[in-house]
Parts: sequence; C-alpha cells; structure tokens
Amino acid sequence: MKRIYFLATIPFLFLAMQSWGQAALIKGHLKDSQDEPMQFVNIAVREIPAGTTTDEKGFFELRIPAGEELTIVVSHLGFKPEELPVRLEPGQEKEVTIILEPLVTALPDVEVRDRQVLSTDVTRIDPSLTAALPGPSASIERLIQTLPGVATASELSAQYSVRGGSYDENLIYVNGIEIYRPFLVRAGQQEGLSFLNPDMVSEISFSAGGFNAQYGDKMASVLDISYKEPDAFGGSFSLSLLEGSLHLEGISENNRFSYLVGLRYKSNQYLLGTLDTQGDYSPSFSDIQALLRYRLSDDLMLSFLGNFNDNHYQFEPEVQRTRFGTIMDVREFTVYFDGRETNRFTTSTAALSLDFQPHDDFSMQLTSSIFQSDERENFDVLGQYLLQRVETDLGEDDFGQPTGEPLGVGSFLNHARNYLNAIVWNAETKGRWNIDKHELRWGLKFQHEDIYDRLNEWNLIDSAGYSLPRQPNHTILLQDTLNTQINMQSNRLTGFLQNTWEFTRPHGRFALTAGVRANYWDFNEQLVVSPRSTMLYKPGWAERWTFRASAGYFHQPPFYRELRDMQGQLNQEIRAQESIHLVLGSSYHFTAWERPFKYTTEIYYKYLNELIPYQLDNVRIRYYADNIADGYAAGLDMKIHGEFVPGVDSWASLSVMQARENIEGAYIINRDGEEEPAGHIPRPTDQRFNFSMFFQDFLPRNPSYQVQLGFFYSSGMPFWPPREDLNVTYGRMPSYQRVDIGFSKQLIGEESRFAADNPLRHVDSMWLTAEIFNLLEINNTISYSWVKDVENQMFAIPNYLTSRLLNLKLIARF
Repeated sequence: MKRIYFLATIPFLFLAMQSWGQAALIKGHLKDSQDEPMQFVNIAVREIPAGTTTDEKGFFELRIPAGEELTIVVSHLGFKPEELPVRLEPGQEKEVTIILEPLVTALPDVEVRDRQVLSTDVTRIDPSLTAALPGPSASIERLIQTLPGVATASELSAQYSVRGGSYDENLIYVNGIEIYRPFLVRAGQQEGLSFLNPDMVSEISFSAGGFNAQYGDKMASVLDISYKEPDAFGGSFSLSLLEGSLHLEGISENNRFSYLVGLRYKSNQYLLGTLDTQGDYSPSFSDIQALLRYRLSDDLMLSFLGNFNDNHYQFEPEVQRTRFGTIMDVREFTVYFDGRETNRFTTSTAALSLDFQPHDDFSMQLTSSIFQSDERENFDVLGQYLLQRVETDLGEDDFGQPTGEPLGVGSFLNHARNYLNAIVWNAETKGRWNIDKHELRWGLKFQHEDIYDRLNEWNLIDSAGYSLPRQPNHTILLQDTLNTQINMQSNRLTGFLQNTWEFTRPHGRFALTAGVRANYWDFNEQLVVSPRSTMLYKPGWAERWTFRASAGYFHQPPFYRELRDMQGQLNQEIRAQESIHLVLGSSYHFTAWERPFKYTTEIYYKYLNELIPYQLDNVRIRYYADNIADGYAAGLDMKIHGEFVPGVDSWASLSVMQARENIEGAYIINRDGEEEPAGHIPRPTDQRFNFSMFFQDFLPRNPSYQVQLGFFYSSGMPFWPPREDLNVTYGRMPSYQRVDIGFSKQLIGEESRFAADNPLRHVDSMWLTAEIFNLLEINNTISYSWVKDVENQMFAIPNYLTSRLLNLKLIARF
C-alpha cells in the first residue's frame, strides 16, 4: 500500500520540479519618502494568487511564474499604491527599490493649517468615521458621544449630555440652520432617524462649552454641520439588518447647478427583540433630504435645503420578564400585557438661502427657514404584574425559579391621546468681513413660533384589588392626570456681533475672539445680553502647544417644553436660565512610534443660575416650569488622538465632572423618616466619570481586513421615584458599560479591476462588516418602572437596554 502511495506522488513531484524550473525571483527594498525602511508592506501579483510582505528592514522576496506578463502591486495603508509590470525569464532574478509616497490626507481634529487652527476653538471630526464606528445606528451623534465631556446612557437614543447639561441645552446647526427635534418622544426606541444624514456631511465641528457669540442661546454645547458641495457625480449606498441608505450627488456641465440627495430607512425591530419586554414591535423610520444649489452669478448663490422625516412606532406588548437584585437576593418581575402603543412623529424642514460673496474677504447670507412637527402619541396598555423572589440556593430543587409568596401583585392601565403641532418660522441675515487682521461677523434673526398641544393622559394603578392611592368610599383616583389644551404663539428677536483679531508678539501668536449676543422674547418680555470671549495662544517657544481660555455669559430662554409644568400649564413669568462658563484648555502635538498624535485637555467651571429643574425618565424630560434652582458644573476633559495603528485614526476620551443644583424648597427623607432640606443635589445628568474609546486596526499582511471597536463607560446617573412635589431623595443607577465591535473586509478597492461590461467597474469601494453589539452582554439600565403593593410600598424595577446582537452591513461608494 505504501508503494502505491509513493508511485502516486511521483507525477505531482515531477510537475512541482518542472514548475520550479520555470519560476523567476523578484527581490526588493521598500522605503518611504524619508528614506526609512517600511515593514509589513503588501506585495501582491494581480494576475495570480501570490504575495508576501516586507520584513522589519523593508526587504522582500517573491517567486513568480516566468515568461508571463505580470503586475506587481505594492500597497500599504496610508500610502499611494504602486504598480510594477514585470516579465522575467526562467531562473532570472531581479532587484528593485520602491519608494511609497504618503496619501495627501490629514488627521481629523489635528492641525491642518496653522492659521486655521489658531483662530478656532472647536473640535473637528472626520465624518467618514461615522460608518466605521460600530453600533446600532450609524449616526453623527454616536460619534459625538465618544468625545470628552459628552455622556450617554442609551445606545437607542441620539441624545447626549454635555458637561452635566440636559439634552435640551445642546445646539445643532446644519449649514447655519438651527435643527429642532420632536417634543413628545418618551423612549429611545421611539426616536427613529435624526435630522443629520452622515452620507451628506462634509465637516463636523463641535464645542463642549465656552463657544463664541455667533452660536445661539443654549448653555451646554454646539454641533455645527456642513453638508457637501459636489464637484462631480458620485454616491453611496449601505444596507444592514437594521437600516439602509442611498445618497446621490452631482453637478451640471456648466458648474452652476449641484444636487445632494439622501434617502434613509430604518427598522430596529430586530434590535428591539433583545429587550425584556417581548411583543410585536413594528417601528418604521424613513426620511428624505435634498440640498440644491444654483449659482446665479459668480458672486451670488441660491440654495435650498429640505427634509421630510416620518417616524412611526407601533408596539403591542405581550410579556415582560425582568430579573434584578444581588447574587443572594434575586427577584423576578413578570408582567402580562394587553393593548397597543402607536406613535407617529412627522417633521419637515425647508430653508432657502441667498449667499452673496463678491470676494474672499466679504460675504453675506439671507436665509428663511420653516420647521413643522406633527406628533401623535396614542396608547392604552393594561399590565398585570407579579413580583417574586428567585431561589438562589444551589442545593434546592427549584434553584433559579421563582418561589415563595409574591412580593407584589397588581395591575396598571396607562392611557394617552396626545397631539402636538409646532411651526417655527424664521428669517435671518448674517455677514462676514475680513479686514486687515480682523474677522468681523454679525447676524440678525426674527423667529415666530406657533404651537398647539392637546394633552389627555392618565395612569391607574391597582394592587391586590385596591386602587392606589386608596380613597374613602371606594373612589377611584387616577394618577399623573393631564387634560389640557394649549395654543401658544410668540416671537423672538436675536442678534450678535463678533470680532476675531489675530496678532503676533515676539513670544508667540494670539487670536482673540470677542462678541455679544442679545435675545428678546415677547412671551415674557425679557431681554438678555450675553457677552463671550475666547483667547487662543500659540507660543513661539513651544510650537507644539496651543493654549485656550474662554469666558462668557450664556442665557437660554425657555422653549415650549421648559414652559409647561407637570400639570400641563404654562408659566407666563418664566425667565431665561443663566450660565457663566470659565474654560482653560491646551493641545499638544507630538510624535510617537514615528506617527502623529494630539493630546487635548480642558478644565472648566460653570456657574448656573435661574435654573428650571426637571425630571429625566429614559429620554423624556419633565420640567417644573419655574426658575427655582441654582447650581454649578465643574470638571476635567482629556483626549488622546492619533495613529495608534499606522495609517488609521483612533482616540480615547476621559472626563471627570460634577453637576449639582440647589432647588428652592426641596427636601429629602433621612434614615429616620424625617424631612430635611436637600441642599445641593446631583443634577439628573450628573455622570461623574466617563471613558470612551474608538479604536481601529487591520491585519498587517492584508489591510483589507480591519477591526473597529467602540467602548463606552459612564458612571450611573441619579434617579428618583415619579413625583410632582419637591421630595428629591435619590439613588443612582448602575454604570453604563458597552462594547461594540466590527470586523470589516474590503471587497472592492483602488486595486480592483473589472471587465468593461461589469457594472461593478463603477464602484470605487465596497466593504462588508460583521458587527457584534453589546459584546460583553451587560444589562444596562435606562430607567425604572415603579410598582406598589397593598401597603403602598414602592418597588423600582429596572428597564434594561438591548442585549448582544449580530449585525451585517454592506457599504459601497461610487
């Protein structure tokens, strides 16, 4: 038998020896433009499956078939690929030296032009990284949540808290137009698609505080988005198990008309199936956006930005089973549901702008925009619940099963028929004039708001056959009752004036930006004035450093939600909230492992006055609608950003902060059951410690295989039982911990070649990604459900976020 095997291998040995005799050898040395050897450079042969990589000194050897026309492809991430045509005779050896040139790209958030970075105090982010960051939604907001000073508590929501501020304290602009969001959203799974379409974005600028007077009247942060200006035809599409998108862009032959159009659809039904509450989830979120530009003349441009967003969420809950507690004391909360929840949030935005720019140093813009939100919230949900202990003794037969007498039994009925229609119209003019070393900016804006709100909602709690709270004569008392109708119209007039002055001294360069904003609102007839200034200094004795100091007065006049109290009434006497920002920061550019890095740090203090306290439940904010608090926020933000892996960007952010407020008349219940003044208590978004990381890597021998990692850790937020009084006895949620990871393979790239009749020849790049959400399968708490027993004792049942899930995503650009 062994003899037969030996004889059978002789033909293959002969063929191998013959093939070896027909081979040739190519040797080479790879260097960069600085004449340094390059390691792990990919050497491939286009026509056949053969290849190798360079060693630590940049050398390689590759055997190739002789007598054939072949193309040697040399590639390395971050460098321009090189191609070398060869044809070698049998047994021939050839030596080559190849120098790779770096791609002309700049690190986002790293100095590009010295003058540009000195004159700004915002963080720049590469919008293309939105698609790389793994997570349930490819959104700009998710990328913002990785920055220092920014905290999140839910992967289902695009909302974020900045330095202890509420979600309503953040400004968002697209092409200079302020963006609004729906008012009635209660939970992250209802939000759907935000306005920002990542496929259409060209620039992202973000400031976590101390921003300039050109930005509006909010107290926390500003996110400034610029959409693309197409110069050729192109587009992209993406498809995953959760969402899909398509965008097209192009320009006319005479370069006068350009278009940028985006379509998106999302259904997170697959994701919501991992929640504890099981049922029939039917979410459907879609939007269409268009940015159209027409150049009327060399110095006059007309543009239109339109958006229509339809978020439809329907849910028929069936059963919820939630386990919580400690290792030795586990409890199970079971609810059987009947009913349905149907919500629809339809928003539309339209903006028409006329830009006049006779030369580079002067420009003016006239803009008129309108925002409309039509929101309907309907639900009737009956729940019958049972709270039990779970056996934790390994020696018991019923280990892991509910046991013993029920801790709580009862039912509840939640009802709502809410409708809101809001229209916000404004007209604005802005200008810019560069003269000598000064840049002067100004603006004036008129805004009209028309809001109709019809509220009709109530809750009924029944425990062990008793309606809670119990009333004499068997009277049934509904809880959290709202039944009101509001029709509100108001006008605002705002303006700003700002000057940036750059000057040089022997020891360095300076950029001073000083400005003032004014805001008048006829609803409460209040005029507020907000002076702000920022100084940036780049020392000549330490050119890698840049220092920043900011100070300013920030007023936030109430919008509709701050006006309405928990009984659904408006407060005519309400005033603007106030905040004084003091910020000191620095940035340091350095090189490590022969790669660029940037380290930034900021320390800040915010004095808060005339605060309007609020309660936070999931993403729903309920205000007390009165200026009855003051407080402060202080902390430290740090970020390291650079090429931890050659050619790709990664960063890590760390924040430590404290945000507290003193509410007039607030009290807590001490251990003796007595009331005592609360003093300074944590604000609802007081997350003391935050760490986030976005990391990218690739296989050195094959950079078409990549991995992306998103990591989030935030200490727990404070929480309170539902209340309408000023009892602020609080606890803290568990910390928010989440790891998402993605594994990507490039299917089509610069080196791909297709036949002339293959439609894939038009595709510039195509990536396939497998993502694992919540890799560590941690139960993160977003809020609590509160149930009572017949003794009127209250139990807090955690509402957990999504569990581990696999997602597939395909992205192509053409």
